[in-house]
Amino acid sequence: MGTSSWLVTLLDQEMLEAIRGVTIYHRLTPDAQLPQKNGQQVTDELGGRYLLRYLLPHQVGLFTTGSTHRQYVTPTAYAPGETIYWLALPAPRQPRTYVLVLDPRKMPNTEILGPRWVRLGTGIEYILPGGFPSGAVVGGWEIRVR
Repeated sequence: MGTSSWLVTLLDQEMLEAIRGVTIYHRLTPDAQLPQKNGQQVTDELGGRYLLRYLLPHQVGLFTTGSTHRQYVTPTAYAPGETIYWLALPAPRQPRTYVLVLDPRKMPNTEILGPRWVRLGTGIEYILPGGFPSGAVVGGWEIRVR
């Protein structure tokens, strides 16, 4: 079974850089040098799309009420086995079979950094330094990815 990870990442890059005029920062750019944005600015640059926070099975239920801790998210939908490679995630032997869908429109006062290419990976990431509010969780809970 093949995946379209290369294509979806390339299309996200095209949408951000060529269509929206957004810079995707180099993977070695320190967090402190990334632009700070709010949810509406990220909504605008993503054309209304959501952000995705991939989860391990034991993390299901931990973030449905939001989070106050740093979170790494992506606009790109990947198959479970591909998330590890494209996003350089910890616990590399465990495919991410769940995803939390986050609506940046529901994060008007949330600081969002990025976008940036993932260090040691090949995907695009945004950082939520202070986490996200519960109201940003689309549908109220995680969904399973296959």
